[in-house]
Amino acid sequence: MKTICLLILLFFSGSSLFADPEINQLRDLYAQSANSKKSADQLLNLLKSADNNSAAIYIGYKGAAEMMQAKYGFNPFSKYKSFKRGKVLLEEAVKKDDKDIEVRFLRFTIQTNLPQFLGYDQKVNDDKKFLLSHLSTIRDNKLKQNIVAYLTTSRHCSEQEKTGLKYE
Repeated sequence: MKTICLLILLFFSGSSLFADPEINQLRDLYAQSANSKKSADQLLNLLKSADNNSAAIYIGYKGAAEMMQAKYGFNPFSKYKSFKRGKVLLEEAVKKDDKDIEVRFLRFTIQTNLPQFLGYDQKVNDDKKFLLSHLSTIRDNKLKQNIVAYLTTSRHCSEQEKTGLKYE
């Protein structure tokens, strides 16, 4: 009997090898990663166990975290490898759930901040249109505030689009 209980306990604890981090913690670390290598490292560490079986949002944040590593690297080859790993993960997240507004927001923020020579900016307008058209459906106030704040400062939004955001 003890053996069966132990096996059941091991099965259930082993099936959750990746404990989902708190989404607000991921959001905060992602925002801080723009100016802090320590935050970028923390973000990637929190998501190290995320894989293709994880929820799209965790795959997306892991992809963004990989790309943030490129920002703080010194070796151009390792920076490019981090960028490529992140790109694959971020695109996998969008493919897994292309209706997830936060995943699309992650891709938009990444694509609008990367150097143009990397050629990863093909979906900027699609993501912008998606964000603008689905903004009213967001129930999470913090996420909505983050998206509105980013869009109002984005050079990819017209003045008319920015003005419309103020009334959301």
